Amino acid sequence: MSQRKNIFISGTAFSLGVAAGVALAPLSQRRNLEKLLRQIEHIQRKTQRLSRVMRLKSSRSVRKVSGRVKSELRQPIPDLYKATEGLMMSHDDLSNG
Repeated sequence: MSQRKNIFISGTAFSLGVAAGVALAPLSQRRNLEKLLRQIEHIQRKTQRLSRVMRLKSSRSVRKVSGRVKSELRQPIPDLYKATEGLMMSHDDLSNG
């Protein structure tokens, strides 16, 4: 399962837990709703920030790898083994682009 799906599922589960806790709390319905909305906004901001960080890290790793491969491929007859020996990419790296 990809990290984005894990984050989404975790955020959703957390939000549902918060919603259940707020609904069962001894506060007025309006205060419960306001508190729940604030917490949901907070979770959304954290999820968006984490998503940006993950995209940035993946783009850095792709640039690093492509730079290494390009430098090796500049040779007239490149040593493809040498150009790709340091590539350590998981399935998630490839699918997240």
